[in-house]
Amino acid sequence: MNLVQLMTFRAIAKSGSISNAAQLLRVSQPAVSKHLKNLEHICGAKLFERRSSPIELTDAGHVLLRHANIISSQFGDLQKELNIHSIASGSGPLRIAGSFAVSALLLPSVLAIFKRKYRNTSIILRTCTARSAKAMLLNSTVEIALLNESPAEPNLGSEPFREEKLVLFTSPNHPLAKKERLNLSDLNGATLVAPAKSRTADKLLRDFLYQGLRINISMHCGTQDSVKTIVKKGIGVGILFKDFVMPEISKKVFKAIEIPGLKLNVQSFIVYRKDRPLSGAAHDFLALLRKRTQKRMPHSLSSLTSISVN
Repeated sequence: MNLVQLMTFRAIAKSGSISNAAQLLRVSQPAVSKHLKNLEHICGAKLFERRSSPIELTDAGHVLLRHANIISSQFGDLQKELNIHSIASGSGPLRIAGSFAVSALLLPSVLAIFKRKYRNTSIILRTCTARSAKAMLLNSTVEIALLNESPAEPNLGSEPFREEKLVLFTSPNHPLAKKERLNLSDLNGATLVAPAKSRTADKLLRDFLYQGLRINISMHCGTQDSVKTIVKKGIGVGILFKDFVMPEISKKVFKAIEIPGLKLNVQSFIVYRKDRPLSGAAHDFLALLRKRTQKRMPHSLSSLTSISVN
């Protein structure tokens, strides 16, 4: 019997079904079923009556749930004490995560500043999707994440970090690059080249469609570098964070598509567990992020992605 099996059992008891427990734990239903089957084999008894909906605990299930709740509470107390000790001693690595764009552009510069001050602190950086980062925060794999969305999970807190700028760009030979002055209507019929699973690009597309523009995402690329490679071949209009593509724009490898009054902005957020204390390293890193926030953002911005035409 292990802690994962007990936490899975508690989730089933709390949610009333295996499918609900899978959603709660952010794992597959077969994984939940397997943990329950193994746990019932270890206990030598059925833990749930599956004929009812929601499923009900058996007598053995009630006994196990009582002890599982005690174990869960003691484990939570242990984590809190260890975190408090970590804060007091300043020991332990800095464990953070970032969405792909933030990890590539923003985190390296901030981590360089942190490392100059805390030379003996090791750093574990996970680059992943926003969904994966939130899961890692919830299971304490990381303590802080920088994301381009504010999470809705009740155990996660967030603060606006800074407003990230996006840019539309093409190869110098693209028809749009040859026009001296562009209007929003010039984007009609254009095709976007965007990173795979880019919620930012998808929302941008919906905003364009809302304004009556016929634009589609013709290609989703695995990485930002793939987007640049495709656009360099003259295929479509790329969309990336401005910092990521500015070196090539400066060298005239690409041309930025500038439309008067069109602003493309994305709000980034600092995200962390609000129900647990941070380790010493994470506490200091959060202070560094907040210091940079104060310099960059005099007021909080609430929108995730905005497209506006003045």
